[in-house]
Amino acid sequence: MRKANLERDSDASLARRWRAGDGRAAAAVVERYTDALGAIAYGVTRNRALAEEAVQETFARATRTLGQLKDPARLGPWLVGIVRHVAVDMARRRSRETPIGDRDIAARSNPGHEAMRNEAAESLGGAIAALPEDQRDILAMKYVAGMSYGAIAETLGMTPEAVSQKLWRVRQKLQKELVEFRP
Repeated sequence: MRKANLERDSDASLARRWRAGDGRAAAAVVERYTDALGAIAYGVTRNRALAEEAVQETFARATRTLGQLKDPARLGPWLVGIVRHVAVDMARRRSRETPIGDRDIAARSNPGHEAMRNEAAESLGGAIAALPEDQRDILAMKYVAGMSYGAIAETLGMTPEAVSQKLWRVRQKLQKELVEFRP
């Protein structure tokens, strides 16, 4: 019964109880935000293992710095800010460590088709990387984590209508940038 109550508790209530040392409240926060934070981290790192590590580090940092959260009702946006920084740091470290051209090269049935698909994927990746953080976050939460507009809105401290409008604008922007790849 208590677990069901924690799931319905507001972010402010959970943050205050987490700050007071309530482990169940901390677990409820982890349960509530893991998917969204994972999607954001994956959008930055483009690596599932790094994204999972970034989420774990985010919760560890949040635990250490919970006293710095000024408005407990803004727990979601605060966690989003932390995961962005953690994921960017991890991606930078990884880019310095991974040799250029160190990719898995598999036998391909149609090299021309594969080259076109790779070019389209690189163009899409570049277009997404050029988006502002908030737009990348919404794309990742919607299409990587499969979150609803309401869940995204709650995580980012927005209305579902604002999420819908922002997502529509981002899709329009990407379509214009990638027009050469449309059938």
